[in-house]
Amino acid sequence: MTWLRDYMRILPLGLLALLLAAPAQADNPSELIKQSIDAVYDELRANKERAQEEPDFVIGVIEDKILPGVDLDGMARLVLARHWRDASDEQRERFTEGFKNTLLQAYGVQLADHLDKDVRVIERRSRQDERMAVVATEVVMGSGQSNIQVNYRLRPVNGEWKVFDVEAEGLSFVGNFRTRFNEEINRDGLDALIARLEDGDEALIEDAVGDVTPDNGAGNR
Repeated sequence: MTWLRDYMRILPLGLLALLLAAPAQADNPSELIKQSIDAVYDELRANKERAQEEPDFVIGVIEDKILPGVDLDGMARLVLARHWRDASDEQRERFTEGFKNTLLQAYGVQLADHLDKDVRVIERRSRQDERMAVVATEVVMGSGQSNIQVNYRLRPVNGEWKVFDVEAEGLSFVGNFRTRFNEEINRDGLDALIARLEDGDEALIEDAVGDVTPDNGAGNR
């Protein structure tokens, strides 16, 4: 499982790096993911030297072109789970913003180091209904390594498909953070967790992603 643990450590990067704001043809989630992959990687590969030397450039690409395609509020709600219901509006807003910014700082700057990977959309394993879509992809690792199966879960938000979770080999991004952050909240309280995120405490992110555990309930609401 070492290879999977290593991949899960860059899974938040994959979430941020592969998803753009929904284009006009967003009624097809598979096409959205495919276009997003091509557009992001084309831009960064065309500016590879700058991407490797200027972290702010990479983070700017993510903020301008990627984050609008992610359901950050929905993701934050799933991560906090029952704690979201008890949180004030201010706490919810601060948690969502702190979580986003810490992810960007922890993983956004690493994007330039992973531009050699190819990602393929697997239509036959993708599915869609009115409430949710699952777009199956395959990360081509090369060098004799097994390819990694990654699923993107999307749902319609104000008429546009947006991603709310990512799974690698059945392991959930949202589920993993939910487990880790729940431990933090139970021990120190929600305000303490928010303060650590606002301080840019990357150890919170590193610990959560490094502690990989299967979670099949990320989509439960």
